[in-house]
Amino acid sequence: MRVVAVWTVAAALVAALPSSAYAQNPASAQAGATPEQSPRIPPQTPTATGTTSTTSSASTSDPSGSGSGWWSSTQSHWTAAGFVGGNFGGSNFGGTTSMDSSVDFGGQVGYLYRGIVGGEFLADFTPQFQMNNALFADNPNLNTYMANLILAVPMGAEHRVQPYVSGGFGSMQLRSNVFASVTAPSSGQSTANAMIGGGDLGFGVLGYAGNVGIRGDVRYFRAFTDNSLINGDSAADAFARSALSGLDFWRANIGVAVRW
Repeated sequence: MRVVAVWTVAAALVAALPSSAYAQNPASAQAGATPEQSPRIPPQTPTATGTTSTTSSASTSDPSGSGSGWWSSTQSHWTAAGFVGGNFGGSNFGGTTSMDSSVDFGGQVGYLYRGIVGGEFLADFTPQFQMNNALFADNPNLNTYMANLILAVPMGAEHRVQPYVSGGFGSMQLRSNVFASVTAPSSGQSTANAMIGGGDLGFGVLGYAGNVGIRGDVRYFRAFTDNSLINGDSAADAFARSALSGLDFWRANIGVAVRW
């Protein structure tokens, strides 16, 4: 009887141990769960950060999307300037009349397509042009009017600096009082007025802070050679034409410039 009781207890323990171990292991209890009972992880939407950054960068660098180059980077604009300076290094054809330095003033208006190529009109006035000739009762007025082609090179931020070269053709006018005779100046004076075609060639720089700046310019002028007599010319006019014929000199100017 004692042996039978021992074996009965042993059998009960063997049967109870697997049930107890199964109950203490929840993972094993869920091992038989169906796929529908497993927790689902929602899919994540991929981001487009890289694409957005690239697009934003492209839009910022070129808002129009059409690209930009040196030719199209500058807007067309008008320019105007007022300046003052001096004439120097002058002589007339054949060197018959010498010149000293004299003060001039003038103005300019022009148009630059894309800030690079365009045209300009220059007008310069010298009230006391220093021509050393004994027949002049006073220093003559010398005025020049030139229509030029201008080429510029926009440089720097907002194209604030624009070196340029310009040249063209126009007319030169000389007016003065002259003596009727060098040997007898008391014999009277006559008013002389002559105009001859001429040309100019110069270079300079425009510098802006916004739309206002300065204009510096060095320019060479030359009157055409023309000693012909025009109907209605007086002897004084003929003399003035002769003095103006072949006249050449330099001018250096600086002044205030605007663009719009």
